[in-house]
Amino acid sequence: MDRIVGQWRIRSEDLEGAKLKFRDGIIAAALAATIFVADCSATLNASVAIIYICVLVLVGLRGTRRDIMFATGACVLLSTLAWGLVHASAPDLPSALRFCFVIVALALTAALLMNRLKIQRMRIELEESRVELTTFADSVPQLLWRSTPDGRWDFLNRRFTEITGVEREEGIARQTWRECVHPDDMGPLREKLARSLETGEDVSHQVRLRHKDGSYRWMSMARRAVRSPQTGEILRFYGGSTDIHEEVLAQQKVHDLMTQLEHRVELRTAQLTQTEARYSSLFDVGNISFAEMDFSATKPILDQLRAEGITDLRAHMHAHPDLFHHCLGLIKTTRVNEALARLMGYENLAELSSNPPAENADDGPEVLLRQLEMAYYGSEYIDGRTVLIGKDGQRITVFFTVIRLDSGLHLSSHLNLTEQEGIAELRRAAQDELARANRIATVGAYSATIAHELNQPISSMTMDVQTTLRWLHSEQPDVLSAIRGLERLTRTVERVRAIVQRTRESVTAHRRKISQFNLCALVTETCDLLDSEVRRAGAALELQCDMEFPPIQADPIELQQVLVNLTTNAAEAMIATPGVRRIVVSVLNTGEGVSISVADTGPGIAQDQLERLFEPFFTTKPSGMGMGLQVCRNAVESMGGTLEVRNREEGGAIFAFVLPASEKIQTAA
Repeated sequence: MDRIVGQWRIRSEDLEGAKLKFRDGIIAAALAATIFVADCSATLNASVAIIYICVLVLVGLRGTRRDIMFATGACVLLSTLAWGLVHASAPDLPSALRFCFVIVALALTAALLMNRLKIQRMRIELEESRVELTTFADSVPQLLWRSTPDGRWDFLNRRFTEITGVEREEGIARQTWRECVHPDDMGPLREKLARSLETGEDVSHQVRLRHKDGSYRWMSMARRAVRSPQTGEILRFYGGSTDIHEEVLAQQKVHDLMTQLEHRVELRTAQLTQTEARYSSLFDVGNISFAEMDFSATKPILDQLRAEGITDLRAHMHAHPDLFHHCLGLIKTTRVNEALARLMGYENLAELSSNPPAENADDGPEVLLRQLEMAYYGSEYIDGRTVLIGKDGQRITVFFTVIRLDSGLHLSSHLNLTEQEGIAELRRAAQDELARANRIATVGAYSATIAHELNQPISSMTMDVQTTLRWLHSEQPDVLSAIRGLERLTRTVERVRAIVQRTRESVTAHRRKISQFNLCALVTETCDLLDSEVRRAGAALELQCDMEFPPIQADPIELQQVLVNLTTNAAEAMIATPGVRRIVVSVLNTGEGVSISVADTGPGIAQDQLERLFEPFFTTKPSGMGMGLQVCRNAVESMGGTLEVRNREEGGAIFAFVLPASEKIQTAA
């Protein structure tokens, strides 16, 4: 509504101005006509045309520059026309001078009127500029001011009143802005302002300014001097203030947080220093050997393989040996302790650290591959047995544990098993010798029994054969008697066979001890016993065992002997095989029984040998007896299974058998 009223008022004023201008134009035209008529009268001996100046003044009151020029031209034309009508026939000097004077006067009057219009327009523009500047100063969100060279403020924008609640006229008259500054901030501000008055330097300061609600808010104040281009003297000071309260509070909060963070960092640093000291003291324990290796350089490769969707890192590394050897070259030993150096026969820690990690153990690449798997799959630790290769080829059997730390570091500890291995070797040798003596004694006892049992049948067979031969060699062979002798001989042979079968059954029944046992524990124990022997053959032994099995009827000693025989044969078969050597012992639950297999990555078995492999006295070893696999098959069959062998498609051979679940034990359960 106000806008409509304002527009209506402007239009009314424009219409009123147009009416007045039209009226002045009519009066000016009438006056010009009257002057022209008077000027044309020959009876007047005076310059009547000079009155045309009144016409120009009348037009210039509300007319534009164009109106003044038009009116001037009309007056000059009328004056010239009137002089020509009156004096053209007899011109004289006085009339000519009067005519020239009139023309000059009209021109001067027109110039003065146009200059007056120009001055009016400049005043209007100046007033508009002042209003626009005042509007701009009052519209900005900052507090703006101006001061005299002595520092007295003579201008304040509207923002001063909005902030402090004090009218700006009062603020200028009483200079009350000083009362609005926080007392604690006034001292430093006064010093800066005083120094600026003397030197004219710029002022930039932060103060707290009291607002109209009584609260203080932080403001950023800046002031700059304006100097005279001619003298260099200070003419005015101009300045402004911006509300920075939120920024200051944020900075204070950040400062407080930084202070807390620094305190926490110092505390954490102290804790880390203590932890490092404890770690160093543990690392340097004299009787425990440690080594620290850096796997961080392999992380980009492992990340790339993970991104490519590789799920079996071991198989991928075996299929890409160049990549595997490149990863081994990236692994560095960063730290070892003196205990490990003494264990491996080194006097200089740097000499041990400089060795490639893969060359520090018999199966170094295999151990490092397990560590790569640990990093790849995110496992926390691995452990196992290995043989360290010390200075001058010294061999030390150890049990190792590797823990994955941060930043790609792996910490390994080693427990020396050399003495325990020696004791275990002596124990196994004694057990083997005792078993051998036991077998010899058993064989001797059964040999004596068999000899005793077979002595009479053999003597009878000898007599029957000799008697039959005499009957057949006589001059008149007694065929009927020879036939009766051969029949007696046949019955005696049947008796010998029965004696041998009874003796064999007696031996078998005597040695088999059927009992319930932890199958997984038995297989694990067997693998632990064979681990060092398998590693000496340059192979790795792996166990895959389910946790639950149906009850089976078996002799644990016989079953362990079968596993020992099959695993030892697999290790010996791979001695001359290049590449990866691995033996996998699997014990799986089939639901109806237990499947046990021993697989290797060796050369496999020739097709012509597969059919004869279980024949007695058939062997592919130069020093073999050819009875081991026969004994294994008989043992498996006595437990209700069948030992089978076949070549694997990916290379190597696999011996497998299934022991059925014991219905008798299941029924009892």
